[in-house]
Amino acid sequence: MSIDRLRKQIDEIDEEILTLIAKRMQKAKKIGEIKRTKGLKIKDNEREREVIEKWKRKAKELNLSKEFVEKIVKEIIRESRDVQD
Repeated sequence: MSIDRLRKQIDEIDEEILTLIAKRMQKAKKIGEIKRTKGLKIKDNEREREVIEKWKRKAKELNLSKEFVEKIVKEIIRESRDVQD
């Protein structure tokens, strides 16, 4: 397989990743609306820890660096909090 073909496949995967992140942010925004209605805090430390640990376990299953995955998920969580505000 050629480099160009592999790069095209990576581009397609990148587009899928971005689409999924956008969907996740839409859900986070809806959660923020519910939290405001119910008078709940935007930041939920327990939930954030659960998500981070789940990602790290999955990273191990997929033979990915836990540190790398943790950085990604922390940024996603931070952005999710921002869209909830």
